Amino acid sequence: MGYRHDRDDIVRAGIDVVLEEGLGALSFGKVAKSLGISDRMVVYYFASKDVLITTVVTAMGAQLQELLEGAFPSRATADDLVRSAWPILASSKVDSLMAVYFEIVGLASAKKEPYVALSVALVEAWVTWISDLVIGDSAAERRRLALSVVARVDGLLMVRQVCGARAANDAARALGIID
Repeated sequence: MGYRHDRDDIVRAGIDVVLEEGLGALSFGKVAKSLGISDRMVVYYFASKDVLITTVVTAMGAQLQELLEGAFPSRATADDLVRSAWPILASSKVDSLMAVYFEIVGLASAKKEPYVALSVALVEAWVTWISDLVIGDSAAERRRLALSVVARVDGLLMVRQVCGARAANDAARALGIID
């Protein structure tokens, strides 16, 4: 009897498909083919494509958060958090993750589900996480500051995706994020 893939194997295969071909290419068939299993095995663990998409994207977000955890000081100003995050996020190894993020945001802007709910959940998760790290006088102030961190980083990353690394670094320099 051959190896039976579990849910985690399928999620990892889904991440590989998305990173190689984009979120639009994610399907039960592609994931199954990459593992050498039938589509039914993927459907066994994921009742719908929306569930597969949400699970894969959530796992990708967790990977990115792990990458950033070591870079962020435990308590810092919003400016320091942006400065700490930028060198990691502005690396070629993160570009494919960011391309997927902006694909989700674009699809959400077109009011397509599950991308609307997914983009809201992703941004909210980041804001909640950063709110716990940023220095502020109240929970409301920490949330506002966390939103400003996400807005600055996302803006720079969008410039990086659209205009390239040099343009994004020029913008980061103009914002005082890098020297």
